[in-house]
Amino acid sequence: MEFSILGIIAVVLELLRPVLLPLGLVILVDLVLLGRVITGLQRFRVASALRGAAIVGAVAAVAAALYLPTWTGASLAQLSSIIDILGVVGGGLAIGIAVGMLSYPPIQLLNRRPA
Repeated sequence: MEFSILGIIAVVLELLRPVLLPLGLVILVDLVLLGRVITGLQRFRVASALRGAAIVGAVAAVAAALYLPTWTGASLAQLSSIIDILGVVGGGLAIGIAVGMLSYPPIQLLNRRPA
């Protein structure tokens, strides 16, 4: 396969194919929760929920950056060039940002102000 954006997308989709349906369900539930957050925004503590989502995202980013080489069948010893290391760090950051964004609505719903 030649190096192209479509080739990269094909490889990523093949890697994620076993978890696409559960991931789609999680995203659907998250969108419903986000709708509930947006409709009742005045009752929530936004700053503490953003901080909590950022912490969850940062932990997920570090865990993903450490686990990505193993998940793809490589070892940490095979990260020999700066391109390999930047790829793993970039993948970890992308997963951390996604997990942080997905965790915001549930964390926000848990941080309601007392009535």
